[in-house]
Amino acid sequence: MRSALLRALMAVVIALAAVLVPAGPASAGIWQLSDSFEPVSNPASRWAFTDQGDCEAPYFQSDGIASPRTGTGMAGLRVHNTGGWCSLSRTIFLSPVPLHPGARCSAGVWLDLRNAAATFNLEVINPANWTYIALKTVPVDQTVASAWRLHTVSWTAQRSDVVLRLTVGKAFNHTFASRAELDDVVVQCAY
Repeated sequence: MRSALLRALMAVVIALAAVLVPAGPASAGIWQLSDSFEPVSNPASRWAFTDQGDCEAPYFQSDGIASPRTGTGMAGLRVHNTGGWCSLSRTIFLSPVPLHPGARCSAGVWLDLRNAAATFNLEVINPANWTYIALKTVPVDQTVASAWRLHTVSWTAQRSDVVLRLTVGKAFNHTFASRAELDDVVVQCAY
């Protein structure tokens, strides 16, 4: 009787161990980069400005039109002329990719896009040949009130260095400048 009880208890312990103890070391991980354009972190030192046409220099705090989504910092871009565009870009080193090629990555930015002529691109670019790895184009939607909205793009990483570019353009003539307010950029890779 005692040995039967002992065998039953051992069976329960072995069954629990099989369920609760992982079979091997975990190999999944998450890598993340965040940038909220906070003034104390000097975002102008990390983000390069490019313009084609009549763009104002970027601003990194509220200009009175929109308030930051979080914190006290945000980035803003304005384009005045039709056919013009301007962007903020930053080279990012995806540190898990050399050891985990094929990691699944995504980039996201909170965007408040204003005025009828505005179009926004969220771009991930291969710096070796300046081609798109991932692209999302967002036209302004005049049927909804201007507000912060999250936009994301995903890709399978084959290289560890990419350029993240945030671009606003003005597609047609409109009285007001095309405007993009940006906040809380996140780049994340799962491997």
